[in-house]
Amino acid sequence: MWTRRRVIFVGVAGVLAAGAAVVLPRLKSAGPAPAGVELVANHTDMLRAVALALLGPALPTAGSERDAQVGAVLKACGALIDNLPASTRREIGDLFGLLALKPARALLGYGGDWPGADSNVVNAFLAGLRDSSISLKQQAYFALHDMVLGSFYAEPTTWAATGYPGPPKLA
Repeated sequence: MWTRRRVIFVGVAGVLAAGAAVVLPRLKSAGPAPAGVELVANHTDMLRAVALALLGPALPTAGSERDAQVGAVLKACGALIDNLPASTRREIGDLFGLLALKPARALLGYGGDWPGADSNVVNAFLAGLRDSSISLKQQAYFALHDMVLGSFYAEPTTWAATGYPGPPKLA
């Protein structure tokens, strides 16, 4: 049987918890949004694994050329993020932070680590996000997909390897 003091304590604790749930996200969004270069630097292993999985055959086969191309994609991702509104940069930071936590990754369908990740396993994870009936998972997939592929294909030096002749020339 609960005492009156315990009921009051639990009630006050519940009000404080509810208040914190409302106030803390607003305080977080009031601060400066993370910079794209900072986000990419803090989550390089994850972005590298995603880039290798998504771009696979479009990348050069030689190790040094492949590394240079992935490095260029990651740099372009940072620049892309920097050009987004602050609210979107915060959401991308939240997504990257979620993917950095192993328990959260496991709940999303990938229990491995990012450094040295197998591209086939990462591809299966990304396909699971894409094909999920949960729209937030789909949004996470499309954010990663569009960021990585957009950064890759925006660079004219990658067009020849994919057979794209470039935009039509205007007369």
